[in-house]
Formats: sequence, C-alpha cells, structure tokens
Amino acid sequence: MFSLCKHRLLTTAVKSKSKSVRAESNRANSFSRAFPSSKSLPLTYFSSWFCPFAHRATIALEHHHIEYEWVEALGWEKQKPTGDEEFDAKERKDWFYHHKSPALLSANPLGMIPTIQSHDKKDVVTESLVCVEFADEIGGGVYPTLLSRNPWHAARERVAAMNVNKQVTSNYYAVLVRTDLEERAAAFDKLVAGLRVFASELENEGFWGGRGTLGFVDVALFPYAWRLYVLEHYRGFNVPRSGEMGLWENYHSWLLRVSALDYVHSTLPDKNKYLKHVAKYANDQARSKVGNATRRGVSALDYDDDIDAENAHDNQ
Repeated sequence: MFSLCKHRLLTTAVKSKSKSVRAESNRANSFSRAFPSSKSLPLTYFSSWFCPFAHRATIALEHHHIEYEWVEALGWEKQKPTGDEEFDAKERKDWFYHHKSPALLSANPLGMIPTIQSHDKKDVVTESLVCVEFADEIGGGVYPTLLSRNPWHAARERVAAMNVNKQVTSNYYAVLVRTDLEERAAAFDKLVAGLRVFASELENEGFWGGRGTLGFVDVALFPYAWRLYVLEHYRGFNVPRSGEMGLWENYHSWLLRVSALDYVHSTLPDKNKYLKHVAKYANDQARSKVGNATRRGVSALDYDDDIDAENAHDNQ
C-alpha cells in the first residue's frame, strides 16, 4: 500500500472546458470546475480517490461542471496495539485503519465520504446517491439531469439504483472480504444476477432505461462495474463476456461507453494502484465500517456506526 495521503486543499483553477480532463495522479489535490453561476462559491468536496461510493458523487459533479474543491479526506495507517484487544496483539501487526482528515470529521462527525459542504460551512450533504441528486439540483440546467424530470421515471430510477446497491454493491464487498469460499461464490452469483437485471434495461448504444445520455442508474452502478476486474484478480471470478441473446455484449459495450466519456474517464483511478489498495481487503487487513460490517456477515450497506467503527474489534 502506498503511503498515507497528506490532507490538503490545493485549488486548481480551470481556465477552459478543454482542460477538464485531469490525470489520476492529481486526484489527491483539490480542483475546481466551471460552475453554472458565477456568483456561486465553490463547494468543498470531501472524497478519496479509491472510494467507489464517492466516485458516484464525483461523476455527478463533473457531469454538471460544478465548481468544487477536492479534499482527499481518507488515508490508511497502521496502529500500534493498545493491549486492550480481545485477541493476541500480534494478529493485528499489519492491520490498516482509516485515517480521516480533521476537516472531514468537522463537517461530518461520522467521517464518511462523499461529504459535500457549502462554502460557508453551514450545510453538508452526505450519502452517495443523495449527493448525485444534489448535483442535479444545483447543476443549473445547463447539462442533462441524471435523474429523470418525469416523477414516474425518477421513482423507477431510484428503485433501480437501490437494487444496484443491494445486488451489486453489497456483494462486491462480500466477494472481496468474506473468507468462506462458498460464501464468496454465492455472493458473486448474486452480483452477476444484479448485473443481468441492469443489462436487461440497456439498449444498443444507449444508457440504462433507453436514455440517450448518462443517467442516475448508470452512475449508481458504474464505479462498481468498472472495479470488477479486482474480483477476477483476487478471487478468480469473471463476469460473462457474451451470451444470453447479446445481453452481456450490451453490458460490456455500455461499460466501455461510460468509461469513454471525457468527464468520466478523467475520474478513473490507475488500475494497478487500485489493485494495491484493494489488497488490504482481499487479504483481510483493512478495517473500515464497510469491511467490518461485511466481515461480521451483514450487508456492507447495513454497517453500524458504533459496532463497525474502524477501531471496533470483532473476532470474525
């Protein structure tokens, strides 16, 4: 694992839309995009380059060209045994815990990302899909909304995004974190079933639900769909490449299509760097709320802020 990121605010001014594509190596610094209203001040965006939950919010902010200052708010650090552990201290000599920036904890005491803070620090928005909707609401109407303006369609999209969380997101972590081989295989089967449901709503050269532009459900799934190569690398599981009357071909075409969007491509982390990051989870060394919840046998989405706190110690 690479060294702990230094938490800092470095604003990079964007002089033209043509400069909107940034190298992944600059992700640890804050940067801004052209905001639709010149009277608005930039938001503070607490995020982290490796987090797929936060990746959703990043894509939404980039989609709408919303000005923001990026704060790389999570890192990793080893902690010395305190002597109060419920197991032999030597078992945790190479465990890693999240280090969270003081600014993040001030804005969101739970320390979760994504967290978006107003310029005057009076208001915050949390939870990845809520942040996506928030970006839609403040986007200024210049770019297509991610969530449909038709309330019937929007309701259907919200349900589909919830299903992505249940079927794909939670099982992504189960495959990665759980140690029982049968449990991993069962979780991957559920994940593929979730992808199948998603892909059944794709049309040739389009996006979920027949949209002609990127939408809410696409943003919910993409950060995890893009990261599924780590399950092949660490667990040997592969998403089907073809079959089921073209369903899987459509799915992979969609994945390439979203990845190729300039404002999405600029947000993608280096694949090898991400593999090294995920090794902590694959090797059962990472202690995070999501990881701890999955380890004790519940959905990653059902973590408990107290039970699954980064410094909570379970025996599973």
